[in-house]
Amino acid sequence: MNKSSGSYYIGIDSGGTKCELVISSPDKKIIFQKKYKGIHYSVAGAEIYSETVSGFITDAAAKCRLDLKHCQGICFGIAGAREKKDRNSLRKLFSQKLEVKNIIITSDAMTALFGAFGGDEGIILISGTGSVLYGYTDNKIIRVGGWGRIFADEGSGYWIGKRALNLVTKEYDEMNDRKKPGILSGSLFKNFGITKKNLNEKIFRSNFLIQNIAPLVIESAGKDCPLSKKIVDETVEALIEHIKSFLRISGRKKKIKIAFIGSIIENRNLISDKLKKEIEKLKKVEVVTKEHPPAFGAVLLAMENSDLPSKL
Repeated sequence: MNKSSGSYYIGIDSGGTKCELVISSPDKKIIFQKKYKGIHYSVAGAEIYSETVSGFITDAAAKCRLDLKHCQGICFGIAGAREKKDRNSLRKLFSQKLEVKNIIITSDAMTALFGAFGGDEGIILISGTGSVLYGYTDNKIIRVGGWGRIFADEGSGYWIGKRALNLVTKEYDEMNDRKKPGILSGSLFKNFGITKKNLNEKIFRSNFLIQNIAPLVIESAGKDCPLSKKIVDETVEALIEHIKSFLRISGRKKKIKIAFIGSIIENRNLISDKLKKEIEKLKKVEVVTKEHPPAFGAVLLAMENSDLPSKL
């Protein structure tokens, strides 16, 4: 089969869960879109990572009968590629493996931010396993949070799960054989088999994903569980503080848009509903739905070919 001679752009959003690849025409029409198996850069290392993702790109181009020589630019939004030395190393490796001159390496947060507002000013508030806020205003990028689960990431799925275990252990301390467990304790037992006697074994000896408790907290709060309602309120308070910090740091006076990203707040639930109500009180911030997913944000950055990615 003959390959197409038309020009195109590639955008990639890459993390441990998935590696999403989008091919777009110069007029921003999607030619190809696929979610490949996730590969985390910080775990795999630069050589294995670049080899694997180059394979995804070659596969996608072949399926569309596209020649990589006609690719006008590729932008990679990579989780874990925050340091300049990492980005430089990856750019060099991808340049060697792919016949593309315009290669941009940035963080997955930058592609998410650019996708959410199509390159315009705005804020993305991310709450998934971790939590972080990125804002683009006055041609600068501001980050709040994102310091990791051990001592930060307030309002994230991991933080919610950890807080739930903390409060449940206090409930366990006051339980006796005749007292029934609360709604949240009962949900932990029903879904994960966690009890007062086996808590440590379940959590520490089986690589338990603490963030998986977060949906149970939201569900239990809807059933009027006092512990879960307390956690929901604390979560909203923590995420609101991210936004207030951004407003203080930026000194912004004009209204700015914010989009929610991540499993905890992207879809409608008790937390996202309460969060929207609290944001309304701030007056300066308007909640909107993101315009494009991160992978298409990477396409837009490849087309823009500006120095924006170096700001994050």
